[in-house]
Amino acid sequence: MQLKEAIQICLTYLGDEDANINTQTAQHPKLKLLVNCANLVIKEIVGEYLPLIEEEEVEVKDGKIYYEELTHKLLEVRKVEDLDSGLPSDFYHTPTYCKVVNNGVKRAGIVYSYTPLDIDIEEECPLPPLVSAKTLALGICAEYSMIFGMYEQSVAYSDRFKQDMRTAVRKKGEIKIKPRRWY
Repeated sequence: MQLKEAIQICLTYLGDEDANINTQTAQHPKLKLLVNCANLVIKEIVGEYLPLIEEEEVEVKDGKIYYEELTHKLLEVRKVEDLDSGLPSDFYHTPTYCKVVNNGVKRAGIVYSYTPLDIDIEEECPLPPLVSAKTLALGICAEYSMIFGMYEQSVAYSDRFKQDMRTAVRKKGEIKIKPRRWY
């Protein structure tokens, strides 16, 4: 989904359904603010609901994996594995690097969640397909309403956004009921 799809839905919720997004209007101050709100909501979604996970091979220098060498901006290290032995490695965090406790690790596979970079109105949203344009639009409306002091509307949009997010993260699958005996 492109960000402009969610912003178009957001404009409808805010009562500007006649607004049409094109290259000339993309520089309008209201749209710029909506894009900033969208980036805040995207970071909230990946930070609290549906993390973006990356797996990389990295070089371990003096038992350290430096965060600046990773492709994305790190949110949380989930797993470190020694690629030579295939064994998981213990680790702990510092502000600038991840310290691998196991001695002798030269190459490691690291699995981590990350925060995406800010996007523009014409770009694709870096969100899982579980998050719809409508859900993102509700989050944007909540942020926008809060900025302009429309607290009641902000709470209403926020509640709907949180409900949609709970629905998106809920495990969907086969429901199994244990067999019972009837006497």
